[in-house]
Amino acid sequence: MKARVKLSLFSTIMTIVAMALLLYGLYATYGNPHKFALLVTIIAVLLIVSLFYCPVSISAQEEGVLVHSPLKRHSIPMRCIVKVERFIPTMGSIRIFGSGGFMGYWGIFKEGDVGRYVAYYGKSSDCFIIHLDNGDKYVVGCENPDEMVDYISSKIAK
Repeated sequence: MKARVKLSLFSTIMTIVAMALLLYGLYATYGNPHKFALLVTIIAVLLIVSLFYCPVSISAQEEGVLVHSPLKRHSIPMRCIVKVERFIPTMGSIRIFGSGGFMGYWGIFKEGDVGRYVAYYGKSSDCFIIHLDNGDKYVVGCENPDEMVDYISSKIAK
């Protein structure tokens, strides 16, 4: 089973505005080689890290749940999953490392009642939480979260 990750309106606008500002910065610093080179380096690092972690699609198979990013696949083994349920992250979550809208929501977050979790989603309304046997938690989101939760639940119930 595979489903796309759809970005929220806020995340889409945030990504477009941030990219436009970065491109404007390149234009504005073009005459100054030191500032231009520094900005190119910052943009390259930002984009490479984002492409390693921003979620594009989610797939669930017999072996586990895969979060597909443009440059990497993040694997959550099915044998380690103890519980999966729908979950909506709140605006009160604290971002420890990652993105709160630029190319989606990804990284390490902390929320009062859930604790620390790794997130890969585009819209908070499309999320579900995966609890692992070692206490780790993943908040993942895709276009059809109810079907994905049902599928994963059926695989871990065996």
